[in-house]
Amino acid sequence: MFDLRQRKNGRQLLVGHRGAMAVAPENTFPAFAAGLAGGADILELDVQRTADNQIILFHDTFLENKTGERGMIRDYPTKFLQSLDVGAYFGEEFAGTRMPLLDEVLSWAKNRTTLMIELKHGPFFDPPLDEAVVRLIEDHGMVDNVVIISFDQFALRRVKQFNANITTSLIYIGRFINPLALVAGMAVDALSPATNFLTHEEVKLIQNAGYACTPGGFLSDYPTLLKWGVDTISSNDPASIDWGELVNGDR
Repeated sequence: MFDLRQRKNGRQLLVGHRGAMAVAPENTFPAFAAGLAGGADILELDVQRTADNQIILFHDTFLENKTGERGMIRDYPTKFLQSLDVGAYFGEEFAGTRMPLLDEVLSWAKNRTTLMIELKHGPFFDPPLDEAVVRLIEDHGMVDNVVIISFDQFALRRVKQFNANITTSLIYIGRFINPLALVAGMAVDALSPATNFLTHEEVKLIQNAGYACTPGGFLSDYPTLLKWGVDTISSNDPASIDWGELVNGDR
């Protein structure tokens, strides 16, 4: 099981959001290479299931903004999806970049980095996605080097039923009188609140209950988040994070 509350050289863990989505096309090998080179300790990515039951990396519900193709991941087989260009929208230098399969990314990541895998559910809910992801993680011997995250409580419950040793975290957005009630009766290891709704009190409430606090969102006030003691911070460009300045409070 991966420990999100660990420290690296005395600092919190850095998550590369969709690899390094400010630097290269999100959820692609160029983005993962950039995130790793930029100092990310964990690379976050998004997965969906194709029409022929493969697990592929893509964030959006619809293909059109990134590829120009109508429809959704679930509408097409893998061969077609991997023929689409998911780099040209970002910049000419990335033209021809393809969607990777989770199988390929797990092979690349093993003995190299930890992955934070978001299960993309909604507006259609796809329970077979969850088991397929767990089985791929097990096949690659990556159980101790992955974190599964989702907005979907049912999906996270299924993950723990398939393999209790996989670290999981519930993503949520909003201010709640008792955010711990969101995971009552659930076997999760962390909570991932939105930074733009987060407070110092909520961070401490989460951690005092035994969970890691691994926020993500639009607010990137890293000095404040670190002062509050969150367990990870997330960046679209990990290379832009200057730990010396952040830790010393110069920003």
